[in-house]
Amino acid sequence: MKNLLCHSFLFLTLSLNAQSSGNPMPNPFNIDPNLAVKEVKVYGKGITSNYNDRTSSIQLLNMVHNRDLPIRSVNEALSFVPGLDLRQRGVQGIQGDLSIRGGGFDQNLILINGFKLVDPQTGHHALNLPVLLTNVSSIEIFKGSGTRVFGQNAMTGAVNFVTSPNEKHGINAQGFGASFGGIGTQFTVSAPIKSLRQSFSAGLDKSNGYWYNSDFLNQQYFYDAVLPLGKVHEIKAIAGYTDRAFGANGYYTNFFPDQWESTQMAITGVSHQLKMNKLTLLTKASLRTHRDEFRLKRFDPSFYTNKHWSEVLTLEETAQYKSSLGVTGAGAEYRAESLESSNLGSRERTYISGFLDHKVSLFNEKLILIANAHYFKLSMNNQVHQRILPGFECAFHPVADRRIIPIKVYANIGQSYRAPTYTDLFYQDYSNIGNPDLQPEYATNAELGMVWNVAWGSAVSGSADMFKSKLRIEASVYRRNTTNMIDWVRNTTSSPNPWTPVNLANVIFTGFESNINYRWNGSGSIMIRELSLGYNYIDASHQFADPLQQTQSRYAFSGLRNQLIAKLTMNLTHWVYASVAYRGVDRVGENAYSLVDAKFTVNPTRNFSVFLEGNNLFNTDYIEAGYVQMPGRWFKVGVQVKFYE
Repeated sequence: MKNLLCHSFLFLTLSLNAQSSGNPMPNPFNIDPNLAVKEVKVYGKGITSNYNDRTSSIQLLNMVHNRDLPIRSVNEALSFVPGLDLRQRGVQGIQGDLSIRGGGFDQNLILINGFKLVDPQTGHHALNLPVLLTNVSSIEIFKGSGTRVFGQNAMTGAVNFVTSPNEKHGINAQGFGASFGGIGTQFTVSAPIKSLRQSFSAGLDKSNGYWYNSDFLNQQYFYDAVLPLGKVHEIKAIAGYTDRAFGANGYYTNFFPDQWESTQMAITGVSHQLKMNKLTLLTKASLRTHRDEFRLKRFDPSFYTNKHWSEVLTLEETAQYKSSLGVTGAGAEYRAESLESSNLGSRERTYISGFLDHKVSLFNEKLILIANAHYFKLSMNNQVHQRILPGFECAFHPVADRRIIPIKVYANIGQSYRAPTYTDLFYQDYSNIGNPDLQPEYATNAELGMVWNVAWGSAVSGSADMFKSKLRIEASVYRRNTTNMIDWVRNTTSSPNPWTPVNLANVIFTGFESNINYRWNGSGSIMIRELSLGYNYIDASHQFADPLQQTQSRYAFSGLRNQLIAKLTMNLTHWVYASVAYRGVDRVGENAYSLVDAKFTVNPTRNFSVFLEGNNLFNTDYIEAGYVQMPGRWFKVGVQVKFYE
């Protein structure tokens, strides 16, 4: 903890020094409205909304601005976001569990362009993504209760990966070689036809592995298209497929080093948006299928093999109406989930939900108020669960022009929920026994936060939407009171003592999160381009249903306690730049560790660059998930070609 605080002080000092070396900072409440930053849209809600109107913690990762991250998959970008804990069982996104603000890996929702990737088998496969670094334009991260917007599964938040087909013909491609016999390539081809924007992407990553039985082969394919039909209609479509095969040494147990797994995921989705003067209608349909084969002994399938095949059909309708009384939103969702499994059996369940919310803007749009209610009905195991979950959100802007937002304060409170997965309910092996009597888990989420934007200097290159320097400070406190929380536990006083999921009586998560980002948009051969520092603290307290029983928890209390993330990007010459990223992680019941990664890029032309990446430069010994020993120091070198008409 002392090391984390020392690093925090160091990067904060650098940030302040970087600011003081520039032009004097004017009064932040006296910014020229003609230099207002452009409005950014958020796509995860289906119907786009203004990012500056947010009433909860939403973080946008612009992948163009974050091209300096030392990563080879979009999943890995989440490792550098405060409040998110990506616990990987290997490298380059082959498999990872995502936790948002201390929640479990089953308690958040993953989306691509607003289409949900729900996996009723287990959250371990939620990040089996077909999208690539070459076609993801941004990542939208919703922290806190996402039930009002996304429904079931978004109990602690949601992550939406956004792709956007280019309007011009072109290609974005990269290839690399890495330590441990690693090799990879990925590309995105943009091929618009008149008003139809479309792109196709493909990627291949493979490695011999950095320790025994850790080799992998990962293939990804993705197609997306946008077709405007006149002024009021627009159709969007996606189709994606990923195939992963990997040695799974230490993934789920340390008794069988020859574990092996193979997964295939396919998703198709289409949406139609009708946008009239005051009314917007969005209709979406998607189908996700997932196949999983797991062996305890890689070359002896007869010893122990599980095979699972799941399908999820989702239909959604969303409406938004603007009137003199404000903006009214309403929507409904139908979802059918099915599973054929050698271990879990043949399963089916249906889910129906609806929401209603209303937003009003008062005092010349300085105050935003949102009241909402979410209804769900879940048919599961011959039982019907239904409930109405209310919520309230607000935001206050000192100035009417939301495009510049020098400072904003927001608050929200709402309820969320999650249904147990089929693994929670029915899984059985020598050390795990599912619980078919599990009930859905619920949470009450409350948050208070602020955003402070400071911009100074003249606009760059005559642009009216880019300041020379920008400083953003964000901070929030949050509390999540979870009832009936699902966790795998075992009795430490009995033998045998298999892990069994139960509904815990009560778990309370209290946290603080902050993020400081400084960006310089000027010119110069040697200069700091961006400096950021993020910190997250989480405290969890629990009460078991039977307080007299000596109970050990597997997931609920092994999450983040302290997290420090820092990133520095600078120009070394006009065409050479470098970035250094630091991650300090302190989890409950585990040893704290620090990781330092770096990337150097030589960009002699606009269309061609060469990069060198180094991960875990100080050779830290650490484990993120399961019993998987993560690699020590390792490197990647590659080239990128990007050309558009």
